[in-house]
Amino acid sequence: MKKLIFLAVVAICLSACDNDKGKGHHHVTAAYMDSLRNDLLNTDIAFSKLSEDKGRNAAFVEYAADNATLLRPFSAPLTGRDTIKAMLSTHPDSTYKLTWTPISSDVAKSGEIGFTYGTYSLDIKNVGHEEGTYATVWHKDSTKTWKFILDTGNEGLSSTEKKTDAKIDAKKK
Repeated sequence: MKKLIFLAVVAICLSACDNDKGKGHHHVTAAYMDSLRNDLLNTDIAFSKLSEDKGRNAAFVEYAADNATLLRPFSAPLTGRDTIKAMLSTHPDSTYKLTWTPISSDVAKSGEIGFTYGTYSLDIKNVGHEEGTYATVWHKDSTKTWKFILDTGNEGLSSTEKKTDAKIDAKKK
């Protein structure tokens, strides 16, 4: 249910940005939209690379918009880069590595807001490995740089769950 609500919010945000009807704005070509989507995908890849190289905390502070919100399990939303930075400073990231791989992106015709989603991988020293999914909503700041305004992730792709899902799927056949 949470995923459906989140996707509905993203769809509304993206459709609200399609405000060039009847205002004489330039025609948006497929190539232009592809370049916007690729730019956003590359931004998300660079965000993950920074997390891998310098840690999750540095990456999230670097890529967060001033008004960014993090949605975390069993916690109230955290809003504002300074609030996010303060929370992260109390949770050192030296015992794990968080990386992710975007699967897809889309961008509003205005080129100012978009989203990415994909899978993440979390390796925790002496504990194990976890995988899940994530979705990030982005906007371009005043310098035309992509910054995230909403980020959330869901556990659910661990190897144990994959094996269980495979068994369930096999029984259905």
